[in-house]
Amino acid sequence: MQQSKPADILKAYEQLSEVTGRMRVAAANEDWDGVIALESECARIYARLTTLESGAPFDPDYQRRKSELICKLLDDDAEIRSRVSGQLTAIWQLIDGQPVVDRLSSAYGVSKS
Repeated sequence: MQQSKPADILKAYEQLSEVTGRMRVAAANEDWDGVIALESECARIYARLTTLESGAPFDPDYQRRKSELICKLLDDDAEIRSRVSGQLTAIWQLIDGQPVVDRLSSAYGVSKS
């Protein structure tokens, strides 16, 4: 198998970074369908990236840029996960919360308005 060029690998990381940036914006805008669509795009790029990376050492500039991109990916991922977690919490509160409200209202004789 031919060894991938560092420029090809960095290009894939940059594409992945660009897509996770768009995912972060979609999550901030609560565009969950957009997040899901972009996640599929990320998966395709990541699959390609794993075939490109050979684990061979590259020069310091390559390593620095790769490190910068990975840090951005991790930062985007943390923000996306935080927003998704908040959305999931809100959904569970809607699912589980109403029976609790109903039981408390009934227990304390509060009528629903």
